[in-house]
Amino acid sequence: MLKVKRHKLFIKELRNSKLSDQHFSKYIVYLAKLIEVKPLPEEALDHPLKGEYKDCREFHISGDLLVIYFIVDDTLNLIRMGSHSQLFK
Repeated sequence: MLKVKRHKLFIKELRNSKLSDQHFSKYIVYLAKLIEVKPLPEEALDHPLKGEYKDCREFHISGDLLVIYFIVDDTLNLIRMGSHSQLFK
């Protein structure tokens, strides 16, 4: 089981995201799977990133709402949350 570290920017973006109940539930389910080191469902479109976030991965909560994260040792680091246009300017 992994520990979770939420970076300051992630916390701010999560607070400002106004997630619907459905999206928040999906976020919690995906987070639980990552903490338990289980694969995410295909619909999450989990994949590695390139460029600025080359050591990170992202998963989709919905079509254009995604979470950027990375795992080091026994820690799940949540980096950013938002749309593609917000995160990849």
